Amino acid sequence: MGKEKCQAKKMFGLGMVALAGAIAGGALVKKLWLEKYRKQKAELGVACQEREILYKMLQVKQNHARFSEYFEARNLNTVAVLGMGREGRFLIDELAKEGKVTPAYGVEADYFGAVHETLTVYRLGEDKLPPADCLVVCDLNHAEDKAAAAKREFSGKIVTLVELLDWLMEKHGIRAWRGQSTSSRPVKS
Repeated sequence: MGKEKCQAKKMFGLGMVALAGAIAGGALVKKLWLEKYRKQKAELGVACQEREILYKMLQVKQNHARFSEYFEARNLNTVAVLGMGREGRFLIDELAKEGKVTPAYGVEADYFGAVHETLTVYRLGEDKLPPADCLVVCDLNHAEDKAAAAKREFSGKIVTLVELLDWLMEKHGIRAWRGQSTSSRPVKS
């Protein structure tokens, strides 16, 4: 009977170890899935924000509004752009085409290998930023944090691309699309 009792204790001990391992493994899997979910949720938020900004830029262009109007109204003649992605490059190119405001340089906070065909690109936090009248934050990832970091290094006016687009849309009476129907037909019951 002593052997059977000892064997039963060993089996019980192994069962408890297996149970503890399963619980720990389940907790680890849950933690990993939560991290993955949070990351995907943040990426989706940025993608949705990017889509909204690109749509606003398209609306501004289709209504023949000039991006330089915002800067002219505030007597800002030289503009630097933080965020050398799609939106920042588009803004630089449009300002250069319009010829009313001078794109001074680009700034990048994350992708330090960024280059531009005609402008110098500085690294936020590593390079001294030259003077300019305004810095437009076109970076979509953590824009508020990057604007705060830019305030420590840039003495001119700092504005986000969203603020710029919203001002232009309001000035020109452009309505933002909110998912509503633009059809004049009545809704079917």
